[in-house]
Amino acid sequence: MNERIPRRKAPDFRDSEDGLISSIIEDGFLNVALDDANQYGPHAMIVFLGIVSLLTGTVLALAMINPLLSIGAVALLLVAFVLQSRFGFLGD
Repeated sequence: MNERIPRRKAPDFRDSEDGLISSIIEDGFLNVALDDANQYGPHAMIVFLGIVSLLTGTVLALAMINPLLSIGAVALLLVAFVLQSRFGFLGD
């Protein structure tokens, strides 16, 4: 029986003998969190979601104090994202 939605090829996976933190640092945080480069992908994704929720909460709290602070924080995050995508300082 054919599958309705064909399965995609499994991503490259490296079984790491190192600990959690050293494996995530070695393979790159975003690579592990988003692409499951090793067996610690779910752990890195939980940390990533925590960081994103912290940033979102900070921007919303700044918006409650003064909307200009929130706009400045969003601009700072966008600059950090552009620098990361251009220079790859988070291990991509």
